[in-house]
Amino acid sequence: MERGLFYLRIFPGTEAEDDRRHAEIWPELVDDIRSAGIRNFSGFRRGCDVWYYGEYHPDMATAMAVNGPKPRNQEWNRYFRDVIAQITTDAGELIRYDEVFHTNAGPTLTGPMNRAMISIVIDPEKHAYYDDLHANPWPDMIEAIAAAGYRNYTGFRRGAHLIYYGEYYPDIETDRKSTRLNSSHVAL
Repeated sequence: MERGLFYLRIFPGTEAEDDRRHAEIWPELVDDIRSAGIRNFSGFRRGCDVWYYGEYHPDMATAMAVNGPKPRNQEWNRYFRDVIAQITTDAGELIRYDEVFHTNAGPTLTGPMNRAMISIVIDPEKHAYYDDLHANPWPDMIEAIAAAGYRNYTGFRRGAHLIYYGEYYPDIETDRKSTRLNSSHVAL
């Protein structure tokens, strides 16, 4: 399984339409996405910027290659042609972020949960330092993340832009208030 994050941009002024169309995702499309090996597929929009997190079996390239040509997926893509401004690079590849951190420490939690993303920008000259720091996170930081109710907490980077995806028990605001994470982030 591979965790993956990709980005797209919608046309300005289409935000409400994007929300409306996503409010009722076709059940057949959901079945096709799952049968392609894509799980926990979640989209997050801030203005015209949209990020999609997913868990891909056996990996993102394979699952996307299976899902891409399916008729319902092709129909969905046509349905959004007037909404999506950019979804690929000039070379035709999805605009992907690289995973640089993951933890799912702590016991399995039940009850209310929400998925959320956090976006930050680091000094572009310090991305190697950031990657090294997160390749071997401090044990007390992992403990604090788990104690706060963060699960499936994953950091992705593209250049100086970072996105953290997480599943928060009971929700991100409660979890952030109950942890010392805010004061122990390293300034980059």
